[in-house]
Amino acid sequence: MADAEHTGIKEAVMDEIRELARRYSVRRVVLFGSRARGDYWRGSDIDLAAEGGKIPEFALDVQDTTSTLLEFDIVDLSELPEGEFLDTIRREGIVIYEEV
Repeated sequence: MADAEHTGIKEAVMDEIRELARRYSVRRVVLFGSRARGDYWRGSDIDLAAEGGKIPEFALDVQDTTSTLLEFDIVDLSELPEGEFLDTIRREGIVIYEEV
């Protein structure tokens, strides 16, 4: 997993995502894509992979209630087939929330 410092996402937005993950019993949230790699541009969306809990409700609330105008693309890790996409998330992803 990579370092979370250079994602271009405000800490307040990260905190909101974590709070929603707790609310919907999501076990883990991983940031992936350009924001995790650090090669994003100002308008790049925020790619998240979530595992466990009520992911559809979590995804809807993240999109509708976080304090950013950026778009989110949220995938359910349990629904992804083994392959290059899942391998990329595992390799480049940054865990931003994990249930304790």
